[in-house]
Amino acid sequence: MEYKDKGVLFLGAFAMSQEKHIKQFAKRFHLTYPIGLENGIAASLGAKGIPETFFINKNGVITTRYSKKIKYREIKSAIEKIL
Repeated sequence: MEYKDKGVLFLGAFAMSQEKHIKQFAKRFHLTYPIGLENGIAASLGAKGIPETFFINKNGVITTRYSKKIKYREIKSAIEKIL
């Protein structure tokens, strides 16, 4: 939430078979950002595994990419580079 007023948006795309599973996952982990079924965006970004996290600047350029679980400090660092 600390980046909301700076124009940062988080999105989640989940490779689950049904929307009800996504909703259950979001509820279990208290996700508050927009989420939905993966509909080809992973392939268009070149994702090769799960989890995969992309940081995309306001010009649509991928600035940082992680192909692993990431820690808060890594998220914060990647966001700060974009801002």
